[in-house]
Amino acid sequence: MHGFWLHERESVGIRKAPSMFMNMLKRKAESAGGEFRELDTQILKLSQYDHPTGAYSKKTLSCRWHTLGDGSGIVQRGVYSAFLARCVVDNRHHPSTIVEMWTAQEPLLRRAGWLKEQSASGSSGGLPTACPSERIARRRRLAVGHSPDAIAAMREPGDPNGFAFRTPRL
Repeated sequence: MHGFWLHERESVGIRKAPSMFMNMLKRKAESAGGEFRELDTQILKLSQYDHPTGAYSKKTLSCRWHTLGDGSGIVQRGVYSAFLARCVVDNRHHPSTIVEMWTAQEPLLRRAGWLKEQSASGSSGGLPTACPSERIARRRRLAVGHSPDAIAAMREPGDPNGFAFRTPRL
């Protein structure tokens, strides 16, 4: 089990609640046999980085899927960012480490539905593009086993299968 905490360049004061949370998270990760690493989000730009090309591209928050630069598919942006965070060494991207780990993880991501094929023409075979130009309407559905007054699950914008859930509204 590995624990990560992404932070901004300025450190959080010791007497502030975020610092207390970080210390608690570090203790829990280490007691579970994991590791706690601080990653500089301003340098790494995990949600913007594309490992096949080594390029960065800005995306809007509504763009939930990332098109890989080599055209091999589209991957859910949050899952891809977490994968890239796992590959960080000394607060830097290491392309050789990423390629080695990607080779092992790619089949698992495909089976789980987080990585989708992209046709040779560049289209995603009827799936939404990584950054849809039109706003996708959110539809509310009841979570399995819940009554109409329970918290409903919401479809994540840009999700090709409609199975990802957002944090429920209270």
